[in-house]
Amino acid sequence: MNPIAITPGPDGSFRSTAMVETGRSSLVVRRAWVTFGSTWGESRVLISALDDAGRVMHQGVLDAHVQNNRRVVLELPSGSVMVTVEGRCDPGAIPAAGLSELLRDDD
Repeated sequence: MNPIAITPGPDGSFRSTAMVETGRSSLVVRRAWVTFGSTWGESRVLISALDDAGRVMHQGVLDAHVQNNRRVVLELPSGSVMVTVEGRCDPGAIPAAGLSELLRDDD
């Protein structure tokens, strides 16, 4: 799993972007997922997959309230080229996100 850097600001807000290509936009990666978790407090997160025209992909959106020591997972739709992770966390909470990829077979 590749980490997606998240650094909450003084007010608990955060936002980050990661590059990803999956399915029809990649010769290497068949499927990809973003996992987001929160420890030491709760977080509210919006994860959005973007296509090659910079549009938010309808099936690539997850808006979630993540309780302490829990996680959520979004499978990115085929054709994703970028993903944004944004939200707000409780004071002292530590949000974390990562990108997992399933490579294509040589078959």
